[in-house]
Amino acid sequence: MTGRALNAFRAICREVDRLERGVLAVLVTGIVLLAAVQILLRNIWHSGFPWAEPLLGMGLLWLTMLGALAAAGLGRHLSIDLAAALLPRRWAGGLARIVSLFAAVVCVLLAWAAGHYVGFQRDMAMGDLLGLPVWRYYQIIPVAFWLMAFRFLIRAAIPASWLALSDDDDGLAAGEGRVPL
Repeated sequence: MTGRALNAFRAICREVDRLERGVLAVLVTGIVLLAAVQILLRNIWHSGFPWAEPLLGMGLLWLTMLGALAAAGLGRHLSIDLAAALLPRRWAGGLARIVSLFAAVVCVLLAWAAGHYVGFQRDMAMGDLLGLPVWRYYQIIPVAFWLMAFRFLIRAAIPASWLALSDDDDGLAAGEGRVPL
């Protein structure tokens, strides 16, 4: 049971990591290409797409939130390791679980606040972008924070050994020795 569960867990993590990397790559490429076209149009023909600037802003928001989600999944998010450096090594696992639970609580609070912000944007009816109300694009904020909270809860609940790469893993975690979560 444990071997099967571990293999299934790692397979799911690898697929989620591949999906995230693909979405991030497409998003970065789209932002760079649209910005380049917009710069060319403005500098050469003194025109441009009126929707490009707001779309680039939303693209940057999405890139930021999805990048933060990916960083949390790889364990590469911002962290302060002072306590881990000062405490005995045998406490590292417990400390990591406490920190993950704390991070999950913070992400839940941020998701809740972001949900209220999106509701406020909806009530303000700030306009449309490419045929959708602008507030719909902002929904990435609470969704990303909920997903980060879920990842931190998983990290707090699963055995630490499940996050260590085995010899046959293909190194999707950029050689960090961890399974992407």
